[in-house]
This record gives sequence, C-alpha cells and structure tokens, in this order.
Amino acid sequence: MKKALAGSLLTLALTGCIPSAENADASQTSPEPTGSCDASKLDYAVGKTLTAEFEAKLKSEAKASVVRVAPHDGVITMDYSPARLNIFIDEAKKIIRINCG
Repeated sequence: MKKALAGSLLTLALTGCIPSAENADASQTSPEPTGSCDASKLDYAVGKTLTAEFEAKLKSEAKASVVRVAPHDGVITMDYSPARLNIFIDEAKKIIRINCG
C-alpha cells in the first residue's frame, strides 16, 4: 500500500514537469524578427566587397534585425520579412544588389 501511494505521489509530482502541447509548440518556433529595415541609403555598397565587418555595418545602418546573404545565382525563399536585409553577391563577394524584405 505504501509503495502504491508513493508511486502515485511521484507520478503526480512529475506531471507538473511535462510541458503542455501549447507550450511545447511555442518553444519549437523561433520568434519573428521585429523592427523595420530601410536600405534606401545603402546604394553606395553596390560594387564593394562584402566582409563580415561591412555586413555588420550595413545591418546597423539599415536597422535590420537579420541579414540574408545570397549568391546572385542562388535559390532563396520568397517569404517577406520587413526586418531582414538582403545582400546579393557575385562569385567574388562583390555586392550586386541590396534590399529589404
């Protein structure tokens, strides 16, 4: 009897540690970037070589939450994110196009 009672209490105590389906789904998705990107003043970057430092500078100037670097002949998704800065580069890592979305 004591073993059954102890087992029941242990089970009851551990059920509080199991996340609900609602909470489990929320923890599996990443939050959408917030904010708004503005690439209107970044035309000067076209033709320049993209480096990690330059990428960080462009991200900051555009007030973007995230940066996506894509090769000119690469495949990218068409999803729109107003907080994302898109930088398109050629084989030599020269910027050929820059925009938000």
